[in-house]
Amino acid sequence: MTRVRKATGVLALALAATAGCGVQPTGVVDGGEPASGLTKDLRIYYVHGSRLQGVTRPDISLQAPEGVLKLLSQEPTRAEEERGLVNLVRLEGYWTTGRDHRITLHSPGASFDSPRDRLPNGQLVCTLARAQSYVHRDEGVRPDDVRVSLDDGERTYGPYQCSQFLT
Repeated sequence: MTRVRKATGVLALALAATAGCGVQPTGVVDGGEPASGLTKDLRIYYVHGSRLQGVTRPDISLQAPEGVLKLLSQEPTRAEEERGLVNLVRLEGYWTTGRDHRITLHSPGASFDSPRDRLPNGQLVCTLARAQSYVHRDEGVRPDDVRVSLDDGERTYGPYQCSQFLT
């Protein structure tokens, strides 16, 4: 009988302790939509120091990846400049070709082959990969799967992946 009394006392103590904490049963609670953001919005890439940094451009409607180059040709916003972001891309004339997981930027006379071109090339590659993914999001094209080539009119460089410029 003492074992039963001891067990009942422990159970009563446990019930009293949990009842006093103020937590009430709620049933099933909906957690909402899955996390999103980075893969939904369009991103362009600027330079911060010696590395690339993506900047989201929400609510942009883009029909073709080439359109993102117009966004990239604009300078960073005032707030982005204050955070140290700069644009090193300078293109005269350009067009893009490609589909699905491949895209080529054609810019006759552009420089893509010197060591100082690494960061601007990275801006182009990452921005175009993101745009290609954005335009083809219904087909499940991910930015990491996109291969970007850069053609200066004499030679084609790449194909590159954005991840090659993010390290």
